[in-house]
Amino acid sequence: MVRRTIKAITNKISSLHEAAFWLALFALFSQILALVRDRLLAHHFGAGVELDIYYAAFKIPDLIFVTVASIVSISAMVPLFAKKESEGEKHLKSATDSIFTVFSFFIIISCLIAWLLMPYILPYLFTGFSVGVIEKTISLSRILLLSPLLLGFSNFFGSIVQYQRRFILYAMSPLLYNIGIITFILYKVLKIGITAAVWGVVLGALFHFLLQAIFVFYSPLRPRFSFHIKWKDIKEVAMLSIPRTLALSVVTFVGIIFASFASKLGEGSIAVFNLGFNLQSAPLSLIGVSFSLAAFPSLAISVAKKDMTDVVFKISDGLRQIIFWSLPATALIIILRAHLVRVVLGSGNFDWSDTRLTAAVLAIFVISSVFQSIQLFLSRSYYALGKTSAPLLGNIAGGALSVVLAFIFIKFYGFWASLINYIAELLNVSHLSQNILVLPLAYSIGSLATVFILYMALDTGLRTEIRKRVQGLLPHSFFSAIVMASVAYLVLNISDSIFNLDTFFGVLGHGTLAGISGIVAGAVVLYLLGNKEFKEIILKFRQLFV
Repeated sequence: MVRRTIKAITNKISSLHEAAFWLALFALFSQILALVRDRLLAHHFGAGVELDIYYAAFKIPDLIFVTVASIVSISAMVPLFAKKESEGEKHLKSATDSIFTVFSFFIIISCLIAWLLMPYILPYLFTGFSVGVIEKTISLSRILLLSPLLLGFSNFFGSIVQYQRRFILYAMSPLLYNIGIITFILYKVLKIGITAAVWGVVLGALFHFLLQAIFVFYSPLRPRFSFHIKWKDIKEVAMLSIPRTLALSVVTFVGIIFASFASKLGEGSIAVFNLGFNLQSAPLSLIGVSFSLAAFPSLAISVAKKDMTDVVFKISDGLRQIIFWSLPATALIIILRAHLVRVVLGSGNFDWSDTRLTAAVLAIFVISSVFQSIQLFLSRSYYALGKTSAPLLGNIAGGALSVVLAFIFIKFYGFWASLINYIAELLNVSHLSQNILVLPLAYSIGSLATVFILYMALDTGLRTEIRKRVQGLLPHSFFSAIVMASVAYLVLNISDSIFNLDTFFGVLGHGTLAGISGIVAGAVVLYLLGNKEFKEIILKFRQLFV
């Protein structure tokens, strides 16, 4: 039994749709655990200063992760592995050892430097924090530096796991990460407060690392420290990864600046912003990340073979799948936003005002999740094509626009007040601290701009072929999304007297009924329209269960 389980976990997967299925399935489990984690945090601390500290403490460790650990990411390593393997096993092993040695040095040194500089950096970032709050943020942030260290090595090993197409093993790591956090919160939060969640992050990162490391230890590609560095290989992976690292760094810098802005908008603003962002990450992880990860290895191989027909097909197919799933999911989440937030986060110290404000932030954020999913997929497509400058420039432009808009919205709030008030009224939060809404609004506009830039930067011929293959899907997805949202909204209003909305199960039942009704209506529309993607789902379902 144990041997069968291990074999299933480490099984090699070649099909794009099968890989995407497993990645999405485990991403779903991981997101469920992430929601449990956020519920525990919200229950114990509410949208207040403790959660502000928790999320602020992540910013510098996150920056180290994306600036150093992402250098050995899948996007950079998989194409290099493919190239080196074609040159021979000896070249592949030598490159792996060289990169591992240099990476280990940089990730350790970076964490040590950050530990020393933390007291000088954080006070300038979070000027809205009091002295006591800043001191606690510094203390927790130093503990969290263990996270990029462990996750950095896990990232390196994960590249090997992905290259060998062990998608199930790779997809399990985030589950263990969240299990570590949840475990520490459950057992230690009453004794050491928010510090329990921080040590839980470290434990989760350790679990994440160990799962990848155990497999790689028995792999032919197990890296070893080497004093014979192949600097040519280092340069090659740097040329592939640095543009992507800079692109990710832009996203992280934007997050830091937005957290800095939020610290000035009042207590709990950072918490509300991050909780809303985390909730919208569920469709992003299930759809955008899954298809991006699943498509990348096969896309890189097609590029290496110079099979551009297959490249166009895979990019178009991935975009169609992302759009097909993203638009209806977005529409449904907007309608059910309050139910989702209340069910996931609404307990303990997380009150009704916190719920409504977080739901409003979620509604604005989830619109951008469509663009973020497309952005992820297009970025990985560029990396597979060996064109790393477009994602960098797109992220810089979109990130800069987000920051500028956020600054303008906050600095000249009076000028934009009527627009923000209108959005707040639509989202039923006009009587709350609606100034926080400017941040997800600015972020969403920046995400749209990034996707537009990435699309326009494609070669004209490639862009034309992709447009031909994708544009036919848009009317189907838009129409089904509108029908789905309309039916869900109608059912919510008709059935609200049936459920006791003051209880967890009442809110859950009310939202579930509306959600299922909307999904059924959307499915009927897609069936009547003869949608290709819907037919593929039905066929796959029959193959699996009939």
